[in-house]
Amino acid sequence: MDEDVARRLLEVPVGADATALRAAYRRLLRTTHPDVAPGHGAAERTIELRAAYELLLALVVDDPVAGRPTETPTPPPYRPGARRPARAATDPADRPAPVDVVRLDADTVGIALPPDETLLVVLEAANRLGEVAYLDPSAGLVEVIVEFIDAPTSSVLVHLQGRATGRTEVVCSIEPLSGGQVPPVEAVTTLVQRTLAEVAATVTTE
Repeated sequence: MDEDVARRLLEVPVGADATALRAAYRRLLRTTHPDVAPGHGAAERTIELRAAYELLLALVVDDPVAGRPTETPTPPPYRPGARRPARAATDPADRPAPVDVVRLDADTVGIALPPDETLLVVLEAANRLGEVAYLDPSAGLVEVIVEFIDAPTSSVLVHLQGRATGRTEVVCSIEPLSGGQVPPVEAVTTLVQRTLAEVAATVTTE
């Protein structure tokens, strides 16, 4: 896929920055979801969008500080899940080396694991946050339904993007399933990050 084809797929102009690329990608990604695009071709379309997004994002020279939140927003409250984080070993020598889980952007979390291992961490985190409604491992998509307090029950869609650095990016978006104002994506991403960190703390790294 060349740059011109990628721009046509994402419907972005020449010179679009990382923020514009992410916004276009998330908007178009929702049109490929089986609930709104039933039938054949949704998975292939998702893969094309993912390839176009990653190609154009790689061409953007980002300021490592620009666009990142200056402070961590308070995550929104959500209903308690039935599953609780596993307790860490009491002996420090028995504890696994921690897996790095960091905020990269307002809607993106980075995990220092390859995509296949990250998917397992994301699934465990999703089960702690709510109910997994949709899973497409080949496209790196997981949708989880989360019941928030003082906010409508919402669909949180996460998309995994592997990087050559060995870090996998987890991009989050949120849509309400009924009327009402959803929590800001920054707060939801913080909630996802903290839950991912709880799960990742139980993962052994070599």
